[in-house]
Amino acid sequence: MKIGTISKTNTKGQIVIPVEFRKKLGITPNDLLHLFVRGGGLFIQPIKEVITSIESEDNYLKVLERTRGAWGILQNKDKQTERKRRARELAASKKRKDLW
Repeated sequence: MKIGTISKTNTKGQIVIPVEFRKKLGITPNDLLHLFVRGGGLFIQPIKEVITSIESEDNYLKVLERTRGAWGILQNKDKQTERKRRARELAASKKRKDLW
């Protein structure tokens, strides 16, 4: 096992990210960090972009526009598109099944 930098937690469970890692990842004071557990390790990634609530609402509206009618009555144009999409999905499914 290769050992890199070893850090120790304080009584609150806090650690200091060594300066060479902060420089390498471009982490500066007040940056947001994404922490997640994978396998047996803790991973930290700097977040360079944060979606604001306004951007989030805009994205939500775009999704609603794209999925408009998905739960309601389909128009003729939408029915044709739906049939084509379903045919493509079935063909792709059959192809994957044949390869398997």
